[in-house]
Amino acid sequence: MNKDIKNILLEYIDLNKYKKFKYTVYKYLDHELSESELERDDTDYEGKLTTLPYMMVGDFNIEEIDADGILFEYFLDKGEDPMTHITFDDLKSRYYGNDIINLLENTGWFDKYMEDEDAFPQTFRDVEKKGDRFYLVLDRWDELSGLFKNDDRDLVERIMGEDWAELYGYFEADWGNEVVDNLNEKSIKHIKDYIKEGDFIGQEIYSMDDEHGHILTEDMVNDTETILRLIDEEDILNDLRSELLHQYRWAYEQAGEDELFGNVRDEIEGFLGSEGKWVEIKKDDGSSQGQQLHFDITDIFYKYMVISMEEQSEMPGEYYGEYYDVLSSVLYERNEELSTPNMDYYYPNSTKTEEYFNYNIEGNI
Repeated sequence: MNKDIKNILLEYIDLNKYKKFKYTVYKYLDHELSESELERDDTDYEGKLTTLPYMMVGDFNIEEIDADGILFEYFLDKGEDPMTHITFDDLKSRYYGNDIINLLENTGWFDKYMEDEDAFPQTFRDVEKKGDRFYLVLDRWDELSGLFKNDDRDLVERIMGEDWAELYGYFEADWGNEVVDNLNEKSIKHIKDYIKEGDFIGQEIYSMDDEHGHILTEDMVNDTETILRLIDEEDILNDLRSELLHQYRWAYEQAGEDELFGNVRDEIEGFLGSEGKWVEIKKDDGSSQGQQLHFDITDIFYKYMVISMEEQSEMPGEYYGEYYDVLSSVLYERNEELSTPNMDYYYPNSTKTEEYFNYNIEGNI
């Protein structure tokens, strides 16, 4: 062994820059892995590969991680995948995740084998590959709740689910400030027509003074200020009042859910890097089998697999059955989970509430 090589001590050895060293160490590896040397050492190929990094540490005075790096480049230069000789399980038994990632990146293994499904397992139940594009495929939006902070997941499931989220529950709406102030002219006319067509005109009322009488008249109904006050005060119109209050609460809920759905959707799509699109699924006979939600995750697919390897020291395509679990695990480990607005300070858009309120009146009263 050349004595000068004994004195080489580098934090990281770039074999392309140190060609003389590369030539020497490759000759060393050819020799140590030759059949004659294996026979002399009374060991097999796999056994020698296990001991080689430790031998190189002593013979070349280098770090163990650098020894594995040299071995990786040795096999890469021979046109072979190093991971068929040095298993991932062997690497993770000796190194942390970030060391493994640096090894695979610095030796060029990722560049050559990342897209090789045999070398780098990447088959997930919830991922569909079409050409060179990867798609995350789900049945519902609420399946993505695990991307959010634990305290927000229940809200996400309710907001993105098929049923009403019931964000606000029952609350006593203010008749003047919330119901009356949000009525448009079309809804007011609809309410007046409802009263005129019902069995209300001619019935006895109690909140008008003697001058106006105690019988509900059409003139009273036609006067907007008067009829809205009477709806609030008169027993004969109590059911109508209750229904208007109910429609306002419903509109408030609708506006809140719509806005929150948009907020949560934007968080999800911003993270995944694409819009969620509903795709029709067909049976073999061409008939519809329903729809699935597709996200183009091509731009992040490999990125989060590499991060997952660093965080978990596992091959994600073997460790996880679904890519969604890769994402949720990475977000959790890095404390980067998505979040929803704070519901203690969240109020629906007033314009949207008014829009829904008047729409509900025409459709339900």
